[in-house]
Amino acid sequence: MRPTAQYSLAEQVVFVYGTGLAMALHLALGYGFIFRTWMVVPVAILSGAFMCSATLALWHWVFPRISGLPTHRRWALQFAISVGVFALISLSFSEARALLSEAPSLLNPYSGGDRQVVVPGWMLYWGPLVFILIPIIPTALICVVGFNLHWWRIVEFERREQQLRELAVASQLAALRAQVNPHFFFNSLNSIAQLITSDPEKAERCVERLADIYRYILGRTQAEFVSLADELAVAEAYLEIEKARFGDDLMVEQVVDASARDVRLPGLILQPLVENAVRHGISRKIGGGKVRIQADIDAGHLRLVVADTGSGMKEVAGAFDRGVGLRNVHDRLVNLYGPEYVPLVESRLGEGTAVTLRIPVYPVGTA
Repeated sequence: MRPTAQYSLAEQVVFVYGTGLAMALHLALGYGFIFRTWMVVPVAILSGAFMCSATLALWHWVFPRISGLPTHRRWALQFAISVGVFALISLSFSEARALLSEAPSLLNPYSGGDRQVVVPGWMLYWGPLVFILIPIIPTALICVVGFNLHWWRIVEFERREQQLRELAVASQLAALRAQVNPHFFFNSLNSIAQLITSDPEKAERCVERLADIYRYILGRTQAEFVSLADELAVAEAYLEIEKARFGDDLMVEQVVDASARDVRLPGLILQPLVENAVRHGISRKIGGGKVRIQADIDAGHLRLVVADTGSGMKEVAGAFDRGVGLRNVHDRLVNLYGPEYVPLVESRLGEGTAVTLRIPVYPVGTA
């Protein structure tokens, strides 16, 4: 397998010489038909080859030396250098062609009188067809070479970038599944164990709800989008288990518009926010508090808010670096929708925290 640098140089050579010689052939055929001399064809091709070589030389040895200049100065200087180099090559070959054919040139201009030029009838007859046919092959070469060496690579890079982005999102979701907070799992089991003797029915219900949560977590396909109603069901199951632990110290409130329940959003987006509200908000405040889930449609977006009246935070900077779940929520939303969809965190020490998500509305059933 060839090194990347050699492979890139080979592509540049094919592209520059392929398109450059195609253009030279185009001009030469037109010139040869009009002036009825085909000697110009090899001269034009040779001139095109020199211009292609000059282009590669400028790309590799001249332009890189001025790459540090401001954009407008760099472009102006590159253009001036290119015009100068190509003008010198064009002048040299034009004079060489004129010398070989004893025709007038720029340095040896025509000095005679007027001359009459007779245009044969066959040229007038076939001229339209010839001028239709002349551009076809050179332009086709430019089209095929340019597409395969440049445009197709751009398309491929964009496709691979999208695949990598989707893979990153899927990997984050897989990481979230694999790292569901063990404290939640063990705390749930401890709560259930304490209820087995005091309230067997409630213990049985908590086991069922725990099974529902893990069935949901393990059953989601990677990067799958689900309805808000599905996410709310898992959050409710989680909060029911936590209420078994905290009793009256944990209150739950839902304010969800009916129209918002069918909105699609990434799976396992809501549960980490609710878990964070309980673990880092309610559990750290004497007397407990309330978790409030609010969802509505606002300007074509789902606005999803998880707020608590817990202990709050001194500062919100770095809030999404404190745990796997919250970090995944942040990163997945940014990767899926862009940096303008970063979650908003508001918090006051001793009063509570609110996390707000904005998600574009996609009804259930869309891709």
